This record gives sequence, structure tokens and C-alpha cells, in this order.
Amino acid sequence: MLILGGGCGGVAAAHALTASEARRAAFDVTLVSQGWRIGGKGASGRNQSDHDRIEEHGLHLFLGFYRKAFGILRDAYASLDGPADGVFASVAEAFTPQHEVTLWASPNDGGAGRWKHYTLRAPEWPGMPWDADPADLERAPARLASLLRVGARQADAPHLAEPLARDRLDPADARESESLMRWFLSELKDMDWGLGLHVLRDLMEIGGAVLRGYFADIAPHGWNAWHRIDHLDFRRWLISHGAREQAAWSEMIRVLYDLAFAYRGGDADDVNDADIAAGACLKLVLDLVAGYRHAPMWRMNGGMGDVVFTPLVKCIGRNGGEIRLFRRITRIEFDDGGVLRVHMQVQARPAGARYDPFIRVDGRDCWPSAPLWDQLEPDTPRGRFENPWDHSHVGTEMLERGRDFDHVILAIPPAASAELTEDLTARSPLWSDMLEHVGRFSVATHSVQLWVDRATGWLESDTVSGAYAPSLGTWADMTHLLTHESWPEGETRGCHYLVSVIELPCDLPPFTVGAPEVVAAADAQGCAVTDAWLHDNAWRMWPDLCSNTVFDPARVVSRHDHVNIAPSERYVRTPPGSIAHRLPPDWDGVPNMSLAGDWTITSINGGSAEAAMESGLTAADALARRHGVA
Repeated sequence: MLILGGGCGGVAAAHALTASEARRAAFDVTLVSQGWRIGGKGASGRNQSDHDRIEEHGLHLFLGFYRKAFGILRDAYASLDGPADGVFASVAEAFTPQHEVTLWASPNDGGAGRWKHYTLRAPEWPGMPWDADPADLERAPARLASLLRVGARQADAPHLAEPLARDRLDPADARESESLMRWFLSELKDMDWGLGLHVLRDLMEIGGAVLRGYFADIAPHGWNAWHRIDHLDFRRWLISHGAREQAAWSEMIRVLYDLAFAYRGGDADDVNDADIAAGACLKLVLDLVAGYRHAPMWRMNGGMGDVVFTPLVKCIGRNGGEIRLFRRITRIEFDDGGVLRVHMQVQARPAGARYDPFIRVDGRDCWPSAPLWDQLEPDTPRGRFENPWDHSHVGTEMLERGRDFDHVILAIPPAASAELTEDLTARSPLWSDMLEHVGRFSVATHSVQLWVDRATGWLESDTVSGAYAPSLGTWADMTHLLTHESWPEGETRGCHYLVSVIELPCDLPPFTVGAPEVVAAADAQGCAVTDAWLHDNAWRMWPDLCSNTVFDPARVVSRHDHVNIAPSERYVRTPPGSIAHRLPPDWDGVPNMSLAGDWTITSINGGSAEAAMESGLTAADALARRHGVA
């Protein structure tokens, strides 16, 4: 079994194929990946030359409805011996619940001419996400109705709660339930809303439109028939079910589009470029508001590499799987029998018997932010091995069907695999169609991490903030990670992550062309964007890092600023109409190839660790069934 790609999908597949004695006997698993670390878009590294700071590809949080991902990690941690194995003692120790979210009303939408923020605390639903059940989502509409009943009381409008009673809204009687929600929205609009109540009004109006639309378009066809509206944009779908246009682009909706990087071409400044499949987004809303367990978001207590990939890689290795690093795939050959050959560049070779990818930080095994050069052969080129335009290598390798593998799991996202699978594109209209309607819409993202010398002046509790001024409108206070880095006492007092979608540089060459400088150029442009944004916008969030409303760069102790332009780093969006062109993980279009990644058909159909891990698990389980293995 040959797995191509070391992101969440490929690693989940390798973990699942080696998770039981029966599967280990049936499958000989090898995973190949470029560079010195595993993780794909989720890879993180510790910068040994700068206090072991964590360097990420973005702001990575797990959501409280990540049922598959949390379950996989629960099992991985349980099979290891905690600190003795260089990992957290349990999944519960590796994550911290996050209940607060701060939203920003824009100057023209409830902000009264300026940006205004407010913080919401999400309810604590029963249970823990690593013990979750898909039935949690089935209960979400009823839970949302209970939250609207609370809102009716806060609005001093008890009559609004009447149609929301537990014995009145019934998915089995979708027509009557939709009628009740239509009445609810009509009454809501007729109310006299005083100043300062726009947030409550928008929340109730969006919640009412969500429930009305659910009972009108989904429930009559099964509680989870999300696909029926995936050809529509979510915002337009809300409006069609009674939401005002202002509410449908309020901060409560903008934060969803920001979360999903749902902007054509990476342009977050223009509402006309915002789009996301309505069914996938409706499911996201219900899960995020009422389908999670305990908390809607979970912070990692380390880098994503440390928390997610270290335990999984250790499990794969102990269970007999092999991971080959420093392998850049350059071409995949296909014939009538499927995948025939896989061509790779060998970027580096270990100087000794094996390459140990980990360094020990804070008692845990972590991935470094650069190769451990002293473990590699002396003549290894100092290449940027994760830069697809840097073709540095020390040799080549070719794997062939029947000799080196029988089956392949392709776990490389479409923006990156398109150049590798030209044979398949010529043979398969479905593959070509997927590349055109799914892969082509992938977007670049911009990740900024700032370590600062003092508290910011933000007076509320640690929060995750969204829907603020583009382009870096999403922020999380990650100061809790400082204790897991190696800063001298008092040198650094805050750590803050910003993230956004961003437009790709013009005239970006295909990665088959050697042009390593394009990544540094994109990062330099990203730094200029960050500087301008901080100058104009940081003072509203971080007054104590500013002087007379101007951000003071002297407050920054360290900074990591990266634009994810590499095809394998780009985020796979979910525009209206695109889900119909996704392929399933157990796709039968190639006899000896399965698929894994958040770009395949999953229960989420959107970019996330959950979708990618579910996809890898689905591919592995299908192969096990095919071979009669439990």
C-alpha cells in the first residue's frame, strides 16, 4: 500500500490501515512525503534558532464537532505512553476548550460609523468531542430553537417563543414547522427594535431563517439532505428564507465566510466575490452552533505538528508502517490497470541508518522548522524542500506497480496533483472535471504570528476574534503557547495569530519550473500587507501595542509571516455547484487508486482537518472491506 502525501488525509489512512493486527497482516503500508516533516497544510515547526517558537501555516483550531478527527487522536494517544513517548498524556490534555468568540460590526452595519466589537459565550453542550456521535447534528435544529427561545426572553417578546416550543417544531411535519418559522420571522420584523439591539435582532433573524430554510428545503427529504441546496450560495439562500440582506451579510455571516476562506480569487474586500455552497454551510452553522460537544472550538496546547501528527506518526511506525521523508513526487504514470509508476526526486538522504525527524521541546517530541542537517549526508543541498519551485535533490526514485506497490492512496490536493496526473486527466473525464470545478478554486492564505513584549490592552477574556477589517480580520490570542516554547522569563508576554485569504501573485509559474524565489517574494508582499494592516487597524484590538493609534513595531519581539502559495498549501474552497464534481475516497475510476483529502466527498465537503481525516479513514475502511479485513 503506497500513500502519496503526508497531510491529514494520508496520515489518517496510514493510521487506519495499521490500527489492528488483522490490517497489519493484510497491508504493508508506506507513506511518502516531501521535506523533513509530516502534516501538509497542518505542518508546524519549532524554530530552534528563535526560542523554539511554533511556526504554523495558519491559525489551527479543532472544532467541537470534529467527530472523526478527535476520535482518531483519542485512540492514538491512548495507545501511547504519554510523556515517556514524547506526547501529551491524552487527547484531553492536548486541547483546551474555547467558548468565547468576538465579532466585529462594521462601520456600515451596526457599528454606527466605526468598528464595534462584542463577545459571545457559546453554551456548553453535554459530552466531549472525542466521544461524539453523528446524532449530535440531528439534534442541532431543536437546540437552535432552544437558543432562539432564550433570545425571545431577552427581547422581552415571549410571544416569539411560542412557535419554538419543543412540541411544535417537528422535522416529521416539516411543512407545519416551516410555516411556524415564517410567522416567527414576520413577527420579528414587525417588532420595534431599540438602539443597541441590532446584534440580538440579527442573531434571531439568522437563526429563524436557518430553521425555516431547514424545514422547507432539507427536512422533507431526510434530516441531512444538505446536497439539495449546494447549488446555491448560503447568503442568498438565507435571504430567500426571510433574512434581510443586512443580516445576511452581518458579522455573524461574514465570520463564516472568513472561516471557510470563501472568496473567489482570494479577494476578501469585495462581498460580490463571497460564495459558499449553501448545504455545506448550513450544516456547518448547525454543527458550530448546536452540534458540538462541550465547546465549539478547541485550542491546541502546542503546534499542530506536535499535537496531531507526532502521536499519529509514532503509532504508524510502531504498527509497522513506513514513512519515507524527502520524496518529492514529479509524475504519476497511468495505464489501463491504474497507477503504473510513481516518479520522485529524492531531496536528501540520511547520513546514518535512519533520519529521526523529532526534537525534544518542553518534554515532547516536536517537528523542527527546518531539516536536521547534521543527520543528512554532508553534500545535501540546502534546499527549501517544501518550496515546490525549488527542485534541489540528490537523486531520483521510481516505484512500479507489482514490484513496489499494489495499490495507491492519492492524498495530494488537486491544485498540486493536477501537474502530476496529466495521464489520468487525458483518460478520465471525471478526474478532469474535478480538477476544473474543485481544484481550480483553491485559494492562497496568509498567516501571521506575532510575539510581543507586553499585554495588548485587550480587556476581555482570551478570545478568538473574527469578521474584523480585511485583510487580516481573524485573530486569536495564543499566549497560552508561550509556556510550551523556550522564551527567557519576561522577554515575551503575548503571542497572537492572524490569518486571512489572499490573492495569488500575478504570473505565478507552474511548479514544474524552477523558480524558488517566488515564495520569498510572496512572503515579502505578505509582510507589506501585514505592516499596512497593523498600522491602520491594530489599535482597536491592541491599544497598548500602539502609540496615538499607530502600531509600534518595537513591541514585536519575533514575527513569522508566510503566504501559502504552494499548490499543496492552498485551501480547497466549496463554491456553489462544486460539490457535485467531488470524487469519493473509494472512487472506482482508477482500479488500484483511492483518494484521501478534504477535497473529496465527505460529510463536511469543505477544507478542514476533520474532512481530510474522515476521507482517509473512509478510503482505508473501504480497502479493508474489499480485502475482507475487519
